[in-house]
Amino acid sequence: MAQMYDREKEIEKLARSVRMPKLNIESSLPQELPLTIHESGDVEARLILEDIYDDAVMEALNYCSRDTVLIGMTVSIRDLAKIRYNQQGAEGESSRGEGGVSQSFEEGIPRKIRTALNNYRLAKVRRF
Repeated sequence: MAQMYDREKEIEKLARSVRMPKLNIESSLPQELPLTIHESGDVEARLILEDIYDDAVMEALNYCSRDTVLIGMTVSIRDLAKIRYNQQGAEGESSRGEGGVSQSFEEGIPRKIRTALNNYRLAKVRRF
């Protein structure tokens, strides 16, 4: 039986891989009490993670010229989302140096992920 793509399951896997505590948003929000700073931070972090994941999905779908996620693409999408999550605060930078430590960032989709996504890429038809 073929597996189906499950966005929530993939976001939970991403949250575990970036060491974010598991959070069920519906059950964590008290109905009558306002959020504490800690709880609101967890919800905000979760929403940011979901946005990053959704952006990674869109980037992979655009690269592959597809409308839906195939189950084999999920690992590459999760890897891309991890990279984007870890690059927060360094958007638009190609390299950074702090305290004698330098980092360089690859623009666009990294080569390793592009290579894996190439298996799912649809060819474009052009007229001459």
